[in-house]
Amino acid sequence: MKKIITIILGSIVAFTLSMSAAFSAANEVRIAFFLEWATPNQEAKVKKVFDDALGVPVKWTNFATGGEMTEAMLSGDIDISYSQGLTPFVNAVNAKAPIKLVDIAVTYGMGGTTCVVSKASGITKANAAQLEGKKVAVPVGTMADYVFKETMKVIGADAGKVTVVDMVPEDGSAALVNGDVAMACLFGGKSIENALKAGTRMLTVKEATDAGISGIDITSVTNKFLKENPGMVRTFVEITHEYNAKFRAGKSNSFSNKYSFSCS
Repeated sequence: MKKIITIILGSIVAFTLSMSAAFSAANEVRIAFFLEWATPNQEAKVKKVFDDALGVPVKWTNFATGGEMTEAMLSGDIDISYSQGLTPFVNAVNAKAPIKLVDIAVTYGMGGTTCVVSKASGITKANAAQLEGKKVAVPVGTMADYVFKETMKVIGADAGKVTVVDMVPEDGSAALVNGDVAMACLFGGKSIENALKAGTRMLTVKEATDAGISGIDITSVTNKFLKENPGMVRTFVEITHEYNAKFRAGKSNSFSNKYSFSCS
């Protein structure tokens, strides 16, 4: 973790030092985000603060996973991904994707990313080995995937002996409610709430925190957009930080997030 944080901070410093105030002639800015993350900068989104500051229309597109954000960036449909999970970002960088980390978006405990086990399955931490041979819904390559693997270590079950079904959180929660999977690992308020109708957290938030399981989401941009529009990237980060500060000071109109993450 120390190495990862060092890499992150180094990337941010390099990004900051390379920025200029000049804007290029981009006609719009296309931003990926998670609809279920109630981050303070969504207030600025609704109020068109980003549009006014950048001087061009800002198009926000909701994605289900950080991997989908990467794909959209690679296809040229997205310029900036806000709150992309560290795991999908690292996977993309390892695959030589032309994207860069420019900020830490949020850090969060397992209130916002968790594994929910079906009540009907009768499986708990006490008999967690019974998960082996069962189906578990996991959005592969995301922070929920990381949480799944770490949770399995904590409860003493073999992750290699379960059948992982690759599902985005919304579908995973529905599969749990329908009895199609024994456990679902997911993120996002709506998906977690839905899953908890039919299950319970395999690890409580405190248990996960005590076990050292936590999450980091970042802000990433395509190399091309950063090179051509450094001022726009800087402004996006600055406005996001401004609204994070307003939220911490109790001056934000955005609704509170009960899934416990802190913004950069």
